[in-house]
Amino acid sequence: MPHYFAYGSNMSPQQMAVRCPGARVLGRAQLEGWRFHITTRGTASILPQADHAVHGVLWRCSHEHVHTLDKFEGVAWRNYFRRHVAVDLSDGRSVRALTYVSARRYPGIARTNYMLTRVIPAARAFGLPGAYLGELESWLPARPMGERTTGYRGRKTAIRSPR
Repeated sequence: MPHYFAYGSNMSPQQMAVRCPGARVLGRAQLEGWRFHITTRGTASILPQADHAVHGVLWRCSHEHVHTLDKFEGVAWRNYFRRHVAVDLSDGRSVRALTYVSARRYPGIARTNYMLTRVIPAARAFGLPGAYLGELESWLPARPMGERTTGYRGRKTAIRSPR
């Protein structure tokens, strides 16, 4: 049975129950040498960075679950690639796990609903470190989309054409 390291919306037990019924959560895990990243699609990924760590959840999945995850992550369309990594568990053990890394490396703006209904609540529910929660929250837009602004509204005086 493969191990799967989730760091984005698949940390959510509700989401995994729908996507991969029967997958079993094994607990918190940490991936050293990588950092959390939001792609231009507004979804989570990870990038290698020596002095960082990504916190997430380790799942025990079946091979059928992996095929299902491949579909959701868009592996066939090269949206995400499978990657085998070594993650550290909270009890000190290290295990090899499958995770997904986006093909998009440029930073984007997080989808607010995605972060506020899946990623951050799951991170809180699993007790990920407070500083890491702050890092996740830092990817949220400065103001929610659709919120009224009081900024520039255009010119108030008409431009006169020369005679």
